[in-house]
Amino acid sequence: MKKVLSAILAASLITTLFAACGTENKSGDSHTLYFRDASKSKEAVATFFNSDTGESTEVKMERGSEDDEAVTFTCEGNTSEYNMAYITYDSISTDKFAFNKCTSGWYNSDHGFLPYTYGREINYRDSYDDVTLTCNGYDKTAHIWTPDDYDPKSDEKYLTVYLLDGTSMVFLGFDGMQLTDSELANEQVRAMTSVTGKKAIIVAVETFGDNNNYTRDDELIPDLGKMAHQEGTSKKNAKQTADFIGNTLIPYVQEHYNVYADAEHTSIAGTSLGGLGAFYITMEIPDKIGTAGALSPSFWTYDDKAWKSFLSEKTLDKTAPFVYIYTGGKNDTGKEAREMYERLKDMGYPQEKLAFHYNENGGHSVPFWRAIFPEFLEAAMFGHVDVLQK
Repeated sequence: MKKVLSAILAASLITTLFAACGTENKSGDSHTLYFRDASKSKEAVATFFNSDTGESTEVKMERGSEDDEAVTFTCEGNTSEYNMAYITYDSISTDKFAFNKCTSGWYNSDHGFLPYTYGREINYRDSYDDVTLTCNGYDKTAHIWTPDDYDPKSDEKYLTVYLLDGTSMVFLGFDGMQLTDSELANEQVRAMTSVTGKKAIIVAVETFGDNNNYTRDDELIPDLGKMAHQEGTSKKNAKQTADFIGNTLIPYVQEHYNVYADAEHTSIAGTSLGGLGAFYITMEIPDKIGTAGALSPSFWTYDDKAWKSFLSEKTLDKTAPFVYIYTGGKNDTGKEAREMYERLKDMGYPQEKLAFHYNENGGHSVPFWRAIFPEFLEAAMFGHVDVLQK
């Protein structure tokens, strides 16, 4: 009997060890994470964690294929329990990044820590269709990215992701611009498609004015009355930008590309003033845009009274667009972003249409926005952020 009990205990211990060091979860919420490492480390450990509760788990990654440039590690994580991760190799920890069903892999490359699509030859220099249309009396260009296998005649249509400050959110290869200067949204959408099957195109909109009469501040700040901190010099033309996107750009894209023509399959995102613009534009044209991604949004531009006055005239029932808000706590817009989240809830905004992610250690810069972008994609593609909306 003692031998039998000892065998059972030993088997139980072995099972526990394998669970801790191998694939962490085998349920329907188990998702594969790939880590491509140019330093060719001998081992790597993934730490998955929940940004709300702080709960975490460590998983030893399996060392897989190796080529001239890097070695690839892999492991499984539970997307219903954890929404963030980082990887430790050679006593070095990577940036923290969003982990969900839209994530494929991350690459510790010679250029920096970058998203990548497992199984595809790595090449961050994509091609774009450049379209110039008239906005507020001047030319505005949008850079349109389509997937490698884009089929303009397929029965299956594509979702559309609009990006403000688009020239930085995708990598266009401009002189002096590094890969790490971009959110690499094009590669992130490609990675998302590889693991979810959701197909999308990107419309990266230039929002820096006309280099003459209008600036970025003019295009992205709305006119809600007197600004909260300083009036500044902004012409507050975000309404014209919303009109351009809703009445000119979206109709053009829907006419010339094989995309859905409804708000549910259309999203917009931006960072900083672009995050403010994405939120405002979505509230202005909710019949055309169904998801807003406001990353470190500049909600500080107006006070509570001005925002409540604006929102009181908008759609706040169950037909309202999905709003995803991310912000950091270090020199970022955390205070005002949280206030907006609480304001929307207090005004009766449907909870199932709201997701808020606060990163206490997050800053107001591209590395944080690039790392969290897959979480916006989860909101845009699925209308829900699993961990944040439990």
